[in-house]
Amino acid sequence: MSVRLSDAAHDMWQADIHFPYVAHYIKYYFRIVDTQGRVHFYTTQGTSEGQPVSGFFELLQVNPSDVIHVPQWSQGLIYYQIFPERFAAADGRERHTQWREAQPEREGYFGGDLEGIRKKMPYLKELGVEALYLTPVFYADFNHKYATIDYFRVDSAFGTNDDVKTLVEQAHKLGIKVLLDGVFNHCGTNFEPFQDLLKKGELSPYRDWFFPQSFPVSIEEMNYECVGDYRYMPRLNTTNAEVRDYLLQVMLFWIDYAAIDGWRLDVADEVDCDTWRYLRSCVKRKHPNVLLLGETWGDASKWVLHGDQLDCAMNYLFRDAMVDFFAARTIDALQLSQRLQNMLMKYPWQVNQAMYNLIGSHDTPRFMTLCNNDESMVKLAFAVMMLFPGSPAIYYGDELGMRGENDPGCRGGMRWDLQQSSLHAWVKELAYIRKENEAVRKGDYRTLHAEGNLFVFERRIEQSRIVVCINRGEKAEDFTDGSVNVCVQPKAVEIIYN
Repeated sequence: MSVRLSDAAHDMWQADIHFPYVAHYIKYYFRIVDTQGRVHFYTTQGTSEGQPVSGFFELLQVNPSDVIHVPQWSQGLIYYQIFPERFAAADGRERHTQWREAQPEREGYFGGDLEGIRKKMPYLKELGVEALYLTPVFYADFNHKYATIDYFRVDSAFGTNDDVKTLVEQAHKLGIKVLLDGVFNHCGTNFEPFQDLLKKGELSPYRDWFFPQSFPVSIEEMNYECVGDYRYMPRLNTTNAEVRDYLLQVMLFWIDYAAIDGWRLDVADEVDCDTWRYLRSCVKRKHPNVLLLGETWGDASKWVLHGDQLDCAMNYLFRDAMVDFFAARTIDALQLSQRLQNMLMKYPWQVNQAMYNLIGSHDTPRFMTLCNNDESMVKLAFAVMMLFPGSPAIYYGDELGMRGENDPGCRGGMRWDLQQSSLHAWVKELAYIRKENEAVRKGDYRTLHAEGNLFVFERRIEQSRIVVCINRGEKAEDFTDGSVNVCVQPKAVEIIYN
């Protein structure tokens, strides 16, 4: 066995074991030699000095449900998140000053639509994008469209159902996957079943679709459960069998009709876990390669560890570490390394390869703003994100250095006038490196050095190896490990191939 990962308190050991036959009814224990040469044995009963005769660990049988299946296409690809209302407009309105100068507001509209996204596909392809995640496009209240009214109809401000289908078709021709946002934890107050509850109260057949606290139900009194205590987004009772079947119809409809490649599942950590098990089982039975990506803001183990709920999750643990090291500068390289390795320890490797690694989203301040407009720090963070295990995710405009505080500031109009920036060229270069190097896309990870401002890691697969040296500091730093000898300039990155 060898140490695969280390954090502040643990080493994770691993060994690959190969059997010449189907492995079952395997009993085993661990033989440990300490630094003094003494031999210890470890079993289910603890440690002992003598050869174990009982208490063995056991592997009886491996059943299909014991094997984690994450769609192969989702492991290591490059995402791009789009807020449709603010990305591009079919009639070219994004060229107007509003897109560049108007401050985004919670109630404001800029006019982005699906046809605008479709027309910008060549830009996305050139950037290196391999998958799109679109925030909600279904008929809903507000510009963000998270208060759904009709899950089976595209909002007319964005286009039609056929526009989704056309967009997916064009994306597929360019080798780009498409994920839609499934807002299944809650709906809008104008969702027909909730309207029925408002009108009929206890007599409504949809009473158990929600969580009313008293009757009559009133939006003004907000006597029902909501997401984030936001009165216009009542929570759905996802333990209800009728609600589950309704959501299943929605998921299958868009997969069948528009050939989407997966769902990003909003506030997945607030939905009943048995609901995810049910939906996963039904969806995967018909479409095994559809991806189920959940929104979670912490440890996602509960939802991805056993392969019976979600395939992967939005990796906000990764983002938190990036913010603390590059923007807030509250941790050093050693703490960064320990946190990233602790994160990798939480999930099976197939899941790690598919985790949605981000530095920004529609729910966070822009990374450039967090870095006080220090573009060099943004470039370094992009280097880590694009070369780290998992699936890097670019929030629209971050590759152009867009600025903005948290919602609504982070939802400004796409700055198409910034395409000649050095940051944009850097992100394109990183995407190319990722796509052209198997070690980056699928290889193992190991920290080589982490001290002060210098963070060095390697990605390796078979004989292919890339070493990434990140220097956050104000002075040059030297690194050598026998095969690599490099001086990393201040606020710079060195990538070594060997």
